Formats: sequence, C-alpha cells, structure tokens
Amino acid sequence: MTQKTARLISRIGHPISLLLTFLVYFLFSIHTPLKAFWTLIIILSLGILPLIAWNLYHSRKGLYSNFDVSIRTQRSSMYRFILLLAVIVLTALWFSNQPSNVIIGSLVLIQLLLLAFFINYKTKISLHVAIAVYTGFGLWEINREFSMVIWAVTPLIAWSRWYLGRHLAIELFLGFVLGCLCGIEILYFI
Repeated sequence: MTQKTARLISRIGHPISLLLTFLVYFLFSIHTPLKAFWTLIIILSLGILPLIAWNLYHSRKGLYSNFDVSIRTQRSSMYRFILLLAVIVLTALWFSNQPSNVIIGSLVLIQLLLLAFFINYKTKISLHVAIAVYTGFGLWEINREFSMVIWAVTPLIAWSRWYLGRHLAIELFLGFVLGCLCGIEILYFI
C-alpha cells in the first residue's frame, strides 16, 4: 500500500504535472481565454510534449533507467534537451507578445534548470521538489491559498521520492533550496 501511495504522490508531483497545472491556472488568470489557450498550445507543442516523447523514447530504449531519469549520469542529456526546448519556448513566447511576467517567469525557470544541470555534475537534485517550491512561489500573487496547498504537499512529494529510492535527503534539500531561491526571484522581479 505504501509503495502505491508513494508512486501516486510522485506522479501527481512530477515536474511536468506541476508545471502544466501551474501554467493552466496562471495563463487563464492573466489572459483572455483565447490567448491563454494559444499560449498553452505553444508551450505544450514546443516544450512539454517533446520532452515527454524524449523521456519515453529514452526510457523504453533503456538509455534512461525510467521516465524520471533517476540516475544522475543519465540526466545530462535530458537537461541539455530541456534547456534547448526552454529556449525555443521562450523565443516563441517572446514573439507572441507575452507580458513581462510570463517572460521573466520563463527566464527564472530556465535559470533553475541551468543551475540544476550544473549541480548535476556533482550530485543529483530533486526536480520534483524544486519545481513544487518554484510553482508555489509562482502562484503566490495570483492565489495564495493554491500556493500554500502546493507548499503543503511538497513534503509529501519529497517523502515519495525518498521512499521510492529516487533521492537522498541532501538531493531533496538541494531541490528545496533551489526552488526557494528561484521562487524568491519571481516575487522580487514580477
């Protein structure tokens, strides 16, 4: 039962799930429904869906241990691909005349991913935790209750990653610190 619970929490708290939830809520809060829809389509088609396809392909071919890319040495190629996709998405957002808070939030997310990439040369970092904390900060000005819910479930996400043997305590802590640093930047610059 506990293994199933940990897997469920880990899937719900997956960085892609959290970012997608955040984006839907955020974009439909700041844009007209039509602009929010098309912005979401840009992000999905240029960023999220290619990443899902990349991780599925590499995990099915045995190049990655699993979809989450849990082995540190396998993460470098994933980070490079994510960063490429992030720059493509940022460029598309720029040309679609997004407001400054969308561009700044995207830049800070790229910074988070770039820092995680460099940290990965020494130790693995929990992107589950980093993205959970980051999205909590990203929602703070729009819906503080939703933000606090995300922060409240972050320890459960961390527990699930630890329980499943995907991360050590230090990797979870580093994810928390990175998410906080980048999240505070969002509050400061937006």
